[in-house]
Amino acid sequence: MQARNFKILTFVLLTLFCLQENANSQGVTNDLKIADSLFQKKLYTQSLTLYEKIAREEKVASPAMLLKMAFVYESLEDLGNALYTLNNYYKLTSDKKVLVKMNEMAQQNNLEGYSTSDFNLFLKFFDENRNYFALVCLALSVLILSMILKRKKKLEEKSAGLTIGLVFSLLLTTYLINFSQLATKGIITSANAYLMSGPSAGADLIEITGEGHKVEIVGQKDIWVEIKWKNSRAYIRENNLKELP
Repeated sequence: MQARNFKILTFVLLTLFCLQENANSQGVTNDLKIADSLFQKKLYTQSLTLYEKIAREEKVASPAMLLKMAFVYESLEDLGNALYTLNNYYKLTSDKKVLVKMNEMAQQNNLEGYSTSDFNLFLKFFDENRNYFALVCLALSVLILSMILKRKKKLEEKSAGLTIGLVFSLLLTTYLINFSQLATKGIITSANAYLMSGPSAGADLIEITGEGHKVEIVGQKDIWVEIKWKNSRAYIRENNLKELP
């Protein structure tokens, strides 16, 4: 009897959970439809409020939604959030045109941390596909190992070349998995961000900078984020910086 009651209770709870999830999904869909309608009517700030609500509460953002948000941010001269949103769009789509757009905005506003050099584009491509490169190297290691075992069984001798190749491919696989990630970056989103020499409001002021700069994040201490700034180190309050995914 108790087992039956437990099954009934479980079924009821699962049903309520599914209904709640469905209601939430419908709510997001309705908000998105309203936001898109407001955007089409050129009521940009109202649409942005809804887009931000969806992104913040539901943690979902389609490429189309991100492009619209970036457009509104740029029209409002909110450079930091415009670049942050365009970066998220690029992460989803790998659209090189967005990189060009971001760099044009950076050049026009004398922003730090942006480049479209072939080497930097290669690093981005490499970082985004690092797992695939690791799998290829691992497959190569397995192939070389099978060749070594086959040669040893058939000819009863070792191949120095194959052994070196195996060691190299295994080392490369380990590096790709553990050590090749690009540094974490962030975008300054405050129009007047104080860069300090230490993690304290009482530290020496290095510079007051504007929004939109892309910086490398080194670490964090309490509310202060340590960043690389113009070949040096500086600290910025975490609410003035958005970490890039």
